[in-house]
Amino acid sequence: MGVSVEGGKGRGKGMMVDLNLVPFIDFMSCLIAFLMIAAVWTQIASLDVEQNVSNEPPPIEEVPPEPPVPPLTIHVKADGHWIGRKVEEGLQVPKSGEAYDYTKLEELLVKDHETFPAEEMVIINTDDGVAYEEMILVLDLSRKIGYPKTLLAGGPPSAALPAEGAAPMPGGG
Repeated sequence: MGVSVEGGKGRGKGMMVDLNLVPFIDFMSCLIAFLMIAAVWTQIASLDVEQNVSNEPPPIEEVPPEPPVPPLTIHVKADGHWIGRKVEEGLQVPKSGEAYDYTKLEELLVKDHETFPAEEMVIINTDDGVAYEEMILVLDLSRKIGYPKTLLAGGPPSAALPAEGAAPMPGGG
């Protein structure tokens, strides 16, 4: 497709020029397509956002929850019982003669259960050489008081409690 242009004023001969419009039409069609696509992308890229302004005070920061309470541990030793939740806060229940003092142990279990009524678990640890029946009596007593879950632990005495006057072993309590 072309256009003829004649012209020329003046003395010289008139000029005849053929203008090819095909490249111009191609350029315009590409430009229109590009502009239409660019207009669509500007619509897609924008987001309508509304700010929610409230007259309410900002929320109060939550207080972090307290760390969990360590489980109650009863250590059946050759010279009596040890009961407590932490090594430094535990109490000794010495034997009365050759027999273990189960009445004092029961008092301490009841007191602990009243202090921590939601706790259900007790750990029973025995030293080597302690009769199996003694561990079973402690187990029965803890179930009677209200501790339905029991974890039986074992090992050398140093695994549960440090020797008197010694620093606690790392990882051992």
